[in-house]
Formats: sequence, C-alpha cells, structure tokens
Amino acid sequence: MTVCAETGAVLFGLGFHPSESHRIRLLRESLELEAPPMKFSYDHNNASKLVPLLEAIFNEVADRRRSIRELERTLKAMKLEGRPSTTTGPVVARLATQRRELRLTSKEFERLGCAVDEHNPNRVFIPGATGGLEGGYHWQAGESTVKNVAPEHSTF
Repeated sequence: MTVCAETGAVLFGLGFHPSESHRIRLLRESLELEAPPMKFSYDHNNASKLVPLLEAIFNEVADRRRSIRELERTLKAMKLEGRPSTTTGPVVARLATQRRELRLTSKEFERLGCAVDEHNPNRVFIPGATGGLEGGYHWQAGESTVKNVAPEHSTF
C-alpha cells in the first residue's frame, strides 16, 4: 500500500507510481493553452501542445486496464480455490480503486474538450478552431503529431 504525500490518498496498483496522476496534472497545467475556459477550440499549434498530455493520459488508461485485467484474473483464481472473502477482500478493494481511477483518468480527455473514438480507442479527437470535432484534429496513440481533420468513418 502506498500513501500519496500530497493528498494523503491511499494508492493501490500494480506498477503504479504515486507521481503518475500528479504528472498528468502538472503537464495539463504547464501547457498554457490559449483556449477559452468553457468552449474548447484549438488551432494546430495548441492542438500539437496537447500531445505529451494525451500520451500521459493514454498510458495511464492502458496501465490501469492492464492492472484491472490482472486483478480480475487473480480474484477469479482465488474464488476457484475457494478462498474466504477475508482473503479476497483486499483484491476486491484494489480492483474497485483501479476501476474508479480508470473512470477518472478517462475523464481527463473530456476536460480538454477531446473525445476518444468509439471504434478506435487508440485515437483521440481534438476540437478545431470552431470548437467542433468535425473540423478539428486527431491524435493516434504512439504518434508524435496531430493530424488535420478527423479521419473518415470516425465517430465523435
């Protein structure tokens, strides 16, 4: 069990460092984007500035999904062995924490005005200068740049 020095929150996880969520927050704050506070719109330059933050969020989401799958396998094995709930309880608690943190981390995209493609979860849409996703940009996990206009057959 790890306790966050800044917030006092108990952090669970397989391979997680307490600084990962803080790193995302710091990246978001350091971007100094020129987007209005309520309506998100990005020109190509500001959309490009999002890439390090989008990568960090995407990586945390992927790590949490892996941890959830591993904890689910562990829990299933423990139940098949007939272990009592007193021994499975901590695993259930860690699983619940990972699921909650996954939901919160996934909302980071929305806080930026972005949307994850329903058909390709490795692609993130970024609003364009008009504030709409249709005329915006997209970023694909693993790429270092944003591309103009959302690709065909994409869903917002």
